[in-house]
Amino acid sequence: MKNLILTLTVFFLNTPLVFSQTSIPSELMNKPRTEELYKVNDTKIDKLTVTETNYLEDVTYTNKWVYNYSNDSIIKGNYYKDDELKSNFEYLINKDNKIIESKVLFYDDLGINEKLHIKYIVNDSLKILILLDENLNIERKMIVEMDSLKSPIKITSIKNEKIEAVETAEYNYKSNTYKYKVYNSFNKLVLNKIDFFNYDFIIEKNEFGDILKMITPISQNKSITTFEYKYDKNKNWIKRITKTIINNEEVTTSVVRRNITYIK
Repeated sequence: MKNLILTLTVFFLNTPLVFSQTSIPSELMNKPRTEELYKVNDTKIDKLTVTETNYLEDVTYTNKWVYNYSNDSIIKGNYYKDDELKSNFEYLINKDNKIIESKVLFYDDLGINEKLHIKYIVNDSLKILILLDENLNIERKMIVEMDSLKSPIKITSIKNEKIEAVETAEYNYKSNTYKYKVYNSFNKLVLNKIDFFNYDFIIEKNEFGDILKMITPISQNKSITTFEYKYDKNKNWIKRITKTIINNEEVTTSVVRRNITYIK
């Protein structure tokens, strides 16, 4: 599938509450797109299995995604955490290979506990997420406005045609900060603070365009994260080791393996 670029992050597959939790800080945190584990080069694939082992200070856990490419416009798959099925999903891709619609079923011990159906409208300065109910009626809408550098400057959350909340951001790229404000449904200012955002968070890339070294976008102390890759003959990476420098010590935080089945 040509230059497959999916704009849905891993977070979307882990929780049905993602829609209400999208915010300017989370948009900034996701700008590196390092969690687009299903992004491949210009080679057609039939199936992609991604296994991610995360090493936290007190616990280790594994995520697994299985992606099946039924045709050039539909991707179906499942997400597991520690071998337990957590969701299955279906993506509809447009001619530019970007998600325009996603359907996700979330599972718990009793079976299906949540359904999520989102349509996406994205251009250079705007991103709109439309959450639909089971009757395909609009349940919620989130409008993300961006500046010329693709940073979110305003997010408007709408439910039942009424504004629930508004977030705004004013950036000072020289000082790596932004003024963050949140207004409630009564247009009352409920949060007003200055946060950190490192716009030039990418330090180094390799010849394939993959990030080798970066700083956390919203980190004040500019902690460094590094990535090591192993590639197959089609120049798709099949293993990635992520390390973070903590207290002057390099610590492995995750290992991702991708098993790619190509169309013969």
